[in-house]
Amino acid sequence: MTASAINPAISLPHDLGSTSQVKVAPTFALASISNIRSAVIAPTLDFLGVACTAAEDLILGTLLVMSSLPQAKCSSEGIGPYAIPPTLHIELWDHYLARSPDQASLVRGLASQHCFLQNPHAELGFNLAYATAIVWAIYEYRGVTPAGPTGLTDLARIWQTAYPHRGGRTTDFVDAWQQMLGVSQAD
Repeated sequence: MTASAINPAISLPHDLGSTSQVKVAPTFALASISNIRSAVIAPTLDFLGVACTAAEDLILGTLLVMSSLPQAKCSSEGIGPYAIPPTLHIELWDHYLARSPDQASLVRGLASQHCFLQNPHAELGFNLAYATAIVWAIYEYRGVTPAGPTGLTDLARIWQTAYPHRGGRTTDFVDAWQQMLGVSQAD
């Protein structure tokens, strides 16, 4: 896929606005997190051939931290709950997924048939399975994926090093986990 196939200038259908302004910052309950992990993250990674609990933890942690970071620390153009910038979305397709046709086919298979062709960036905002696959592709593209059991602090370092944000710290990642689990700073 080329940059011309992923055109950030195309607006969302039905006057929903510019995709660069689509950002969802939900507040998750613990039960919802468990459901997202079991219904979206784990099956998406399994579909991509990734069977690693640490990978699930990294993706879940990314979702938690990106939805809880202050707007000033998120990419100003980030789309969806993972706050993925359109420029990175294009870069992934042009420089990573295009060089791996089998992987590209799997990721494209998670996108909706018609919307992806009209506005692929919109998929990042409303298609959680597709956005999850793109998040995993970001970590693969940057060459930093967990290989086995990985502690929370190490996952936080992977996120801080490889994921797009503006000044996020490992403590932001850890704090997002602790908030989800209901653990206070003093615990």
